[in-house]
Amino acid sequence: MNMLVAFLHHLAAFTIVSTLLAELVLMYQPFSLASAKSLRAIDAVYGLCAMLIIVLGILRVMYFEKGPEYYLHNPTFMLKMTAFAVVGLLSAYPTIIFLRWGKSLKQNQLPELTPRQAQNIKSILKLELAGVAVILLGAVLMAKGYRF
Repeated sequence: MNMLVAFLHHLAAFTIVSTLLAELVLMYQPFSLASAKSLRAIDAVYGLCAMLIIVLGILRVMYFEKGPEYYLHNPTFMLKMTAFAVVGLLSAYPTIIFLRWGKSLKQNQLPELTPRQAQNIKSILKLELAGVAVILLGAVLMAKGYRF
């Protein structure tokens, strides 16, 4: 069971990276009804994977790995969790924009995306990817037993 939970946790994490990259690529393409629908669907997968990471991560900490006493007092783990929280907070802006498109997309109409919104979303996606790099650094440091 431990291996299955770990595998699913890592699969969700890699899927998050994939969704962020896919959203970023789409944001650099001409904005169309198809790209708006894709962005909304990809962002839903992102959200689902983020929830899976939280649930599976809690299970790993509590039941399948070294235990909460190890993780909750580990500064490297706290770095990872802080970076995860920052990435999650950053993701709220694009998600809100994409969710607002629901009515337009149901009517097969191109939703509104101002140039400023588009630029903000691109910047946020890049920051999220940088945050993921910090999360990965934390994971490597933890795996090697590093504590600052």
